[in-house]
Amino acid sequence: MEAVQSTVSPKPLKPYSLDTEGRKYLSIKTLGSFNLYFNGHFLDSTEFLKRKRVQDLLILLILNRKDGLQKETIFNIFWKNYTDKSRKDNLNTLIYRLKKLLGNDKDLLIINRNTIRLDPFAIEVDADTFTKSAQQAELLEEAGELEQALLKGIETIHLYRGEFFENICSEIPIESKRSEYRSVYLSTLFRMERLYLIKGFYKEALKTGKTLISHDPYCEPAHRLLMTTLGYLGNSSEILRLYHSFEQKLFNAFGIAPDAKTETLKNRLLLGVFPSHNEILDEVSVFF
Repeated sequence: MEAVQSTVSPKPLKPYSLDTEGRKYLSIKTLGSFNLYFNGHFLDSTEFLKRKRVQDLLILLILNRKDGLQKETIFNIFWKNYTDKSRKDNLNTLIYRLKKLLGNDKDLLIINRNTIRLDPFAIEVDADTFTKSAQQAELLEEAGELEQALLKGIETIHLYRGEFFENICSEIPIESKRSEYRSVYLSTLFRMERLYLIKGFYKEALKTGKTLISHDPYCEPAHRLLMTTLGYLGNSSEILRLYHSFEQKLFNAFGIAPDAKTETLKNRLLLGVFPSHNEILDEVSVFF
């Protein structure tokens, strides 16, 4: 018996989804300066910044890019006390202006009865690439592939060009997402410093550790890692300086002293007793 062939063809990607080099049609840069690229060509985002409501709608769509955005949510944010007709008319006008700025010939918005979203086949967002890279680095470390984890960590750090929607003034609440991406960045720095130490790249560990505590000056595990790095570099005076500086910061800010574990490490390092690789890998921290 001959096999029956299905007459149903797979749904093709929209023709604008990928350019000739395999890039998504619209590339959205949200980490650091907000920028848009169409098929690799830069679009001046000041056009959006001039139109605050259009900018805020685009930010909302980016924040809700995975599940889409309820129109009712938009109504409540922008036109809470307006009549239904006014809210719908205002949203239609806003969508028209956004589509015009994005290019009317490319329908990047999927609009249904109750929701609106960016077409996932046509866009890529740097924050997604960043978090995926960080997850891959963590998985490689857990698998014991330390050199590959370090390389992936370096790649991840380079993808973080700054805070999420840095310097954007918006009424849209973005601080929770901003904190989330910042936490991923700091956690990646933390893991990289550990790996640099284990692989014997002490100068790189020192640079990474200083960057880390500059972003999170009260992170005690980060200070312990940096103290360990200074120990491997033979810089006892800097260990003491770092410890006392951290001690003073904690007291001034919270009225508390460093953990006993931190003081014990300081004393061990000054005696020339360094943590084992397992002890370094066991050093963990949570960033917020």
